[in-house]
Amino acid sequence: MLLLFLAPMVPLIAQESANTPKLLLNAQRLRRLKRDRERKTSRWVNFENRVNNVPDSPERGFELALYYAITGDEAKGREAVRWALGHKYSPRQSQLVLDWCASLVSSDQKKELAVVPLIIDGQMSFEQARNIWFRSIASGSETGPENEDAIRSRFGWLMDGGYRDADELYALCELINTIHAATRTDLRDTDAHFFSALPALLLLSAKPRELNAPSWMMHAAALGLVALDPNLPGSQFLQSWALEDSQTLREGPGVAYELLWADPYLPGVGYQNMDPWVYDERGRLFARSNWDPNSCWIGISPQGATQENCPPNWQNESATFGRLTLVPAKGRCVDIPHAAHNEAVLVWKLKPNQKMTYGKGKDAHTIEADPAGIWRPGVNVEGRICLSAH
Repeated sequence: MLLLFLAPMVPLIAQESANTPKLLLNAQRLRRLKRDRERKTSRWVNFENRVNNVPDSPERGFELALYYAITGDEAKGREAVRWALGHKYSPRQSQLVLDWCASLVSSDQKKELAVVPLIIDGQMSFEQARNIWFRSIASGSETGPENEDAIRSRFGWLMDGGYRDADELYALCELINTIHAATRTDLRDTDAHFFSALPALLLLSAKPRELNAPSWMMHAAALGLVALDPNLPGSQFLQSWALEDSQTLREGPGVAYELLWADPYLPGVGYQNMDPWVYDERGRLFARSNWDPNSCWIGISPQGATQENCPPNWQNESATFGRLTLVPAKGRCVDIPHAAHNEAVLVWKLKPNQKMTYGKGKDAHTIEADPAGIWRPGVNVEGRICLSAH
């Protein structure tokens, strides 16, 4: 277990003034939030009601600080500071208070909030890394590049399914946002392909009942992910899902997150128009027959196959998911259907990473299944082929 102390040093980047928020609230986002207040949007009304009526909220420091940043209400801001001083071991919220209510925090109070140790137990999580960066920026400390390396070292876990942990995914969204604003470094550059596919992956990996009634943290993570790059096609699908009236958070601890991240001015394309499947060669396939709450949903990974609402024999017959045809390998020979333009075929139920050949002589081809036993034939492969061990 590591106790990490961050002593005040030179700020990471120059700021317009000591009262300018540096964490999450850029000028554009703050203008939108103030416009929500002026227009008394439903998201603002829900948030204001919570601030005024739920004093024991587990997100109280975050809520009060956000309210102050939008309204300038000093009574609420000072209450936020008192909360932070009494909850110094809630690092995310206390540092947001320190940053967003900076003009109300005395020098002694800043020192008190800046020296509380952060506990790192084992490999650094995205939540712990986020807290380190929040502390560094809010208190004017410096965080070295080794912290970025520690974050990137966890991306393998993320790509292998860790994004399904809504708390960690949300923390990562705040972390990427914060580091980019502070240093102009985009951590997603480490694997741009994965991160560009992540919004669609998040939607399609959710089982029908989960997508229909997500946890508030999954909803917040979706909104935070959209905010990282609203122009991605997957982000626009995710945006349309997250902003559906049925998904809006009207009460509970998620209403402040809803107000902070839900931007109705961003582009959105109905998620029902996206292909209902996603696959990558790390050995992960998610697909659903349609977007109804009772649709057939499947998930195939190196850990096995799972399903919801599918017929009993779905593993033994070819199945269609949008423009994807999924073909089980029942024996040595497989019938590969013709795939038209923009259609895809996947063969599965092979052995993990199994190498095989088909054809003879000059026409022989070698293939290798992915870690889940899935093979994606080339566009020119169709008809009956017989596979032999390589």
